[in-house]
Amino acid sequence: MTTFVTRSQWGARAPRSVSNNITPQNGGVTVHYVGAGNVARPNHADCAAQVRGIQNYHMDTNGWSDIAYTHMVCQHDYIFVARGPHVRTAANGTTSGNQNWYAVCALVGAADSLTEGLTTAIKSAISSLRSGGNAADPINGHRDHLATSCPGDPLYAKVQDGSLNPDGTPGPPPWPGVYFTYPPTFHHPAVATWQQQMTAIGYPLSADAAYGPASKEACLSFQHAEGLTEDGIVGPATWNATFAQQALSTQ
Repeated sequence: MTTFVTRSQWGARAPRSVSNNITPQNGGVTVHYVGAGNVARPNHADCAAQVRGIQNYHMDTNGWSDIAYTHMVCQHDYIFVARGPHVRTAANGTTSGNQNWYAVCALVGAADSLTEGLTTAIKSAISSLRSGGNAADPINGHRDHLATSCPGDPLYAKVQDGSLNPDGTPGPPPWPGVYFTYPPTFHHPAVATWQQQMTAIGYPLSADAAYGPASKEACLSFQHAEGLTEDGIVGPATWNATFAQQALSTQ
């Protein structure tokens, strides 16, 4: 059973200043990890110190107001309340990401195993942020906001296949909050996700994360076929229509 650890229980420092201006109903929850290698603590007794170390690094080295995340979760099915709900994050890497998305960070690295306790804690954190923090349903990874390896391939696979969704049902990836335009060629990790889906529904593209002339032409063809505004720009309407084709194909 998941256990919440309050800030006072894990020994958090007081924040310098934080903002309550966050609109997670327009985004959802973003999943993170700590970094490369093996960083998970085998003994739960060591996890609180790990969280304190991360807070110290964020505040003293990065100069941030507080630890960057909303919650941190460990392999042992514990949730450490970080900034907590209704507080703007500093972890997602973009203005819209921090404004519209909570941040749940797993206390693991790329080489650590993902225990059942970790998965359960992430799901419990997401459920709590939905019920008490007004988070919308979408779940994404840090790499969906900007170019990064976070949250690592194994954990990101769970983001994509629905394993971290408390209701157990995967859904289409949420619009990443950026418009794909050409010219010039627009680069973003989410472009590759869209290109892969376009290929799957019959518009062959190289999933190179670069929105260039071929991607724009495919977009225009798709928009024409779907009765959308034919501007060659992948915004929320075109993104959602692209992935709706996936939903239709599996019904």
